[in-house]
Amino acid sequence: MLDKILTHAQGKSFISFANADGKRWIVPLENMRVALNLYQPSGIKGHTVKALLPIVHNLSPVRKAIKAESLTCALQQELQDLLQEIFNTKDLEFALFCGTPSVHQKITIQLSKGGNILGYCKASDNKEILRLFERETGTLHTLAEKGVENMPQALFCGTLSNGVHIFVQSTVKSGQSRVLHEWGTLQEKFLARLHEKTKQTILFEESDYHRTLLALEEHLDWLPTSCDRAVVEAAVARIMKKYRGKKVEFSAFHGDFTPWNMFAERGVLFVFDFEYSALTYPAYLDRYHFELQTAIFEKRIPAEGVVAHMLQCGWVNKEKLAMYLLSMLSQYTLREKGKCSNHLEQTMILWIEIIKNITTDI
Repeated sequence: MLDKILTHAQGKSFISFANADGKRWIVPLENMRVALNLYQPSGIKGHTVKALLPIVHNLSPVRKAIKAESLTCALQQELQDLLQEIFNTKDLEFALFCGTPSVHQKITIQLSKGGNILGYCKASDNKEILRLFERETGTLHTLAEKGVENMPQALFCGTLSNGVHIFVQSTVKSGQSRVLHEWGTLQEKFLARLHEKTKQTILFEESDYHRTLLALEEHLDWLPTSCDRAVVEAAVARIMKKYRGKKVEFSAFHGDFTPWNMFAERGVLFVFDFEYSALTYPAYLDRYHFELQTAIFEKRIPAEGVVAHMLQCGWVNKEKLAMYLLSMLSQYTLREKGKCSNHLEQTMILWIEIIKNITTDI
């Protein structure tokens, strides 16, 4: 993919570096602090790298520790011309995040000019990801029409002549933007506004959430054999039975509401990456996602402690927790089509263990 996006051996000087999880970033030496806004570490080591890299990137021990490489590159001409037209400037600077290793891995390009971040471009040659881009574009347009604020504007969605699918969005991010790693009033207010602006009363069977459960029910055989499929099947049946034929007040669901998909700018929460969103879901399920993801990936709570951690949160509703976890199981089961990595398999086992602990109470 990088060869379809970049022209090598010409352009400006960059440094490429990686973390322990195999994720890689490519940032320019010029205005590196601005470029490093694309790098959002959660640990102390990562924060140290982000703070000091512009100063010490030439030191051999530092380069070895972060698997750094030097390169000279520019954006491919067609992509560069398109982005210059979208942002109405010929002085675009860029930095790349090569994506989280997964079936849906994609490249994210941060576009800036001097000290100002202008927007982001996501790129992939995978047709499934093109469908995600198209879905995100539609969702952003719909949410904007409903008056939801503090989210990107979809600027472009399409395919380049070399088969690379791209999605381009605006941003208000700046060097003063803060990533919020703890739940607070800004997240609470955003979800409250999202619910208020998008809520609608519909039959359960007409909702996106119902379609999510149906998809999981139809593809239980795609769950890893190590997963207790009977627990999942029983939980789906309980939810289906409880809501069958009833009217529900559902609203929009972001789908990946995590610290790395939001930032605070001038006291306002700005949320992006709506790839996995839906418009008719049980309200506030995004809070369960935030709490569980930060517990696993930022607080580093071991698997055996995550169940207790979730259940001791005073705001947790066990039925909603189960509904959220079933949604996640559906999303990843359909995405992986029975070919889960060992890490994802262990995560699914954890989700099902939580469902098993709360099923009798829903």
